[in-house]
Amino acid sequence: MDQNSLRKLVEGQLLRLEGNAFQDCMDRLGLELYPGDYQPVRAAGPKGDTKNDGYCPRAWVFFAAHATRGERIDKTKAKIRGDLEGCLQERRDVKVWRFLTNDTLPGEVDQFVDNELRPLYRGVTVEVWGLKRLADEISKLRRRFLWRDRSLNRA
Repeated sequence: MDQNSLRKLVEGQLLRLEGNAFQDCMDRLGLELYPGDYQPVRAAGPKGDTKNDGYCPRAWVFFAAHATRGERIDKTKAKIRGDLEGCLQERRDVKVWRFLTNDTLPGEVDQFVDNELRPLYRGVTVEVWGLKRLADEISKLRRRFLWRDRSLNRA
């Protein structure tokens, strides 16, 4: 399968995911991108997940996974702000904070991140990985596995 077809297939699968299924998928991605470092986090107790869906303690990368498909812009912006600020209140060692979503976010959300959040938190690299970026990252992983293990070519 060519790279473009694979990416389209992955996009279609990501679009179907909601809630915990999306977060589970993002955990699998984190485990592949940061082998031996990525730690999934789930809500428990009165503090919940402390606005942290997964992190890499050696690389100091923290993740917030949220399926935003069809969500109102103001709700998405509030979710991004709340998760970022909540994570930073709980952890002082954040180098990269990455919001993962299975949507292509509107320009208004990108402007909000660029113009409001990044200037407020200059010591932290704030990233948003939407549908296209996630599909790209997952497709590259699949391609690498195909190259390493030819038996997967039949899959």
